[in-house]
Amino acid sequence: MNLLITSIGKRVQLIKHLKKSFRVVGVDSGELNPGKLFVSKFYKIPNANESGYLESLLDICEKEAIKVIIPLYEGEFEVLDKEREKFENVGTVVLLSSEKIIDICKDKEKTFKYFLNSEVNIPKVYCENEIEEIIRYGDIDKFPLIIKPRDGMGSNGVYKVNNFSELKFFKEYLKDGIVQEYINGEEYTVDVLVDLLGNPIYVIPRKRLEVRAGEVVKSSTVKDQRIINETVKVIEYLNKLRNNDGLALMGPLTIQFFKKNNRDIYLLEINPRFGGGVPLSFEAGADYALKIYEMLQGNKLGYIKDFKEITMLRYEEAVYI
Repeated sequence: MNLLITSIGKRVQLIKHLKKSFRVVGVDSGELNPGKLFVSKFYKIPNANESGYLESLLDICEKEAIKVIIPLYEGEFEVLDKEREKFENVGTVVLLSSEKIIDICKDKEKTFKYFLNSEVNIPKVYCENEIEEIIRYGDIDKFPLIIKPRDGMGSNGVYKVNNFSELKFFKEYLKDGIVQEYINGEEYTVDVLVDLLGNPIYVIPRKRLEVRAGEVVKSSTVKDQRIINETVKVIEYLNKLRNNDGLALMGPLTIQFFKKNNRDIYLLEINPRFGGGVPLSFEAGADYALKIYEMLQGNKLGYIKDFKEITMLRYEEAVYI
């Protein structure tokens, strides 16, 4: 079965895993990338915001008889979601959650508003009036705060704000940012795979031990049942957003939490894609490739709860061309 992944860049471990069950075709807007040396076939295509992007992908899917396409870059999600029918017409499934879920996950203020009245704890996002009041009335008890891009990825552009001067500066510096309650605690990333109907197959928490340039370099899988339970709550609540075709969650997700004082658990953000540290979950026993293959075959899949507790220490490796 042929699978296509986009924006392959340096996602070599992911490619190697998917090749266990698929012939993997990779595409990227850049010719000079290590991922192209590990896929079965590589194509250079335009950026998602450039003319010819969609047409190039559709041509490749038809030419290579692609059964499923999995996008890795958020900038492509909206285009691919809107054009699902065109891909279906050439026999390709777009393994991506629905438009409403993509929109809520992309905008961190929308994430906060959606989960505000749910059973899931989420750090408060301050509206413009509340920020002005903090400054006007000298509400020092609100500090520290976090300011971050509304639609940012990883830890890029995320700043801890400790006082009024920093709040005024970063509020001006980060034009389309949000100001959020600061939660001090242990950070967990949960690798999730759901089937075509949004039912969980894998839910594997990873404790983030060290992050460099927004990417985890040291991490351990942990059988933390409270984190797992909160993740299942998030999945169930997002699945309320089914569209007219019955689509809600689909495929891979990466969900981040903070555990405060080893007690309260707060949802940080949701990304409807593979996380950078997902190879750890593969090694812990999560065979994403096989389960994606089986779901595309129409097999009924159950929730697999067992996995190994192991630690990942990442290092750089080079290829030479």
